[in-house]
Amino acid sequence: MAILHLDDRFARTIARPEKGSETYNDDKISGFEVRVYPDRMVGTLRYRPIGSAVKKRAFLGEHPGITMAVMRSNAEAIRGRVKGGADPAAERAAVKEERRRKETEEVLTVRKAVELYEPDVRQRKSSWDQDIGHLTRNLIAQMGERSLGSIAKADCAQRVKEVAVAAPVSANRLRAAMLTFFQWATDQGLITANPMSGIPKPTRERKQEVDRTLSDAEFVVLWRAIENAKLAPGLKAALQVLALTGQRPNEVAGLQRSDLYFLDEPGEAYAEIPADRMKGRRKHVWPISPAVAAIIQAQIVDQEEQARIEGRTPGEHIFASRFLDRQRIARHSLSQALRRIIPALDANGNEAEIVKRLQSDPPTPHAFRRTCVTGMARLKIPREDRKAVVAHREDDVLSGHYDAYERLDEKRIALNKWAQHVDALLSGQKRTGATILPIRAAAVRP
Repeated sequence: MAILHLDDRFARTIARPEKGSETYNDDKISGFEVRVYPDRMVGTLRYRPIGSAVKKRAFLGEHPGITMAVMRSNAEAIRGRVKGGADPAAERAAVKEERRRKETEEVLTVRKAVELYEPDVRQRKSSWDQDIGHLTRNLIAQMGERSLGSIAKADCAQRVKEVAVAAPVSANRLRAAMLTFFQWATDQGLITANPMSGIPKPTRERKQEVDRTLSDAEFVVLWRAIENAKLAPGLKAALQVLALTGQRPNEVAGLQRSDLYFLDEPGEAYAEIPADRMKGRRKHVWPISPAVAAIIQAQIVDQEEQARIEGRTPGEHIFASRFLDRQRIARHSLSQALRRIIPALDANGNEAEIVKRLQSDPPTPHAFRRTCVTGMARLKIPREDRKAVVAHREDDVLSGHYDAYERLDEKRIALNKWAQHVDALLSGQKRTGATILPIRAAAVRP
């Protein structure tokens, strides 16, 4: 192995091999060597790390990419670092390994992040399935395979805007779900900032939608429209139970067989919703009137017959979805049903004025809850009992921590009176200006 002064003059004058390589050592810098190829020269420095018996080789660069003067300077610098205890070859290997790890490790996609988020939101929010539904339909479907960190504010704003075109109110719910999801990801250290921060609601919801209560005539017309609409049986039944009980739409949509007790015994039947499915995170018991029991029993019979035909076990949920990938109807399906039913009403018939009011100020499923509470007030049901029916508690220490009385008898009286009032409206015993439809026929009609 020849020993020469490895500088720029060396690079200009040294003969290049036709093939293979020739190696030359420097005459002054110990360990500095250059391997000469037909088209390039590669500089390295052989050194022994402190405390090691094995020599290593540090890369100095390639000529003509760098000059020989720079290569010599690199060699001197590395020798100085080695004397100080550094191991350049090990450092270079560590950098390569880190790069390789980053290239091969699994990228955290939006889809995977939502999967990680679901157990957390399930523990914190009774309507967690609605949030996951919004994220699945309107975020994962479009951006699910993108890395979570690549989602920018502009992406989020555009997605919310797109949803608002077809579903203005749903876009508000999507915005809320995305805001909470990305904030969770930020808190977990998965991203550095929430891309939803500063994005406003796309739709200004009318105050009427918040306070909407149905008149008796509107109630009758809407009940009949639900009964005659081409809806899945579970969807019709859920809307009817919602109208007769005043419970929250999501809690009705998620009703399960295990929630029901003494369904075949009039005067004893009740539903008990566990705390993890209630908005207030407290168990809620509500009595089942005979009219509601008839609707629920009809659903159970239909489901068992369908399961027998298909050779499977009946599902747990009372109001079954028509989609195979989920057992229960979704909360938003109730809203979508009303959005289809109300515009289709005949605004030129005998009930034109009633229909026009429904179409000009369309109620949401939550309007049934407000109508039930308002109706019970008109029936002289005490305020405490009305609040108990709809799982609203007094905000004081006594009610929150010491008063465990369920008021089951009082709630049964209240809901039975409301069901009887509805029956009287639908049967024509109470005049409303709308065409009559007996509640019992509606309850058991397949």
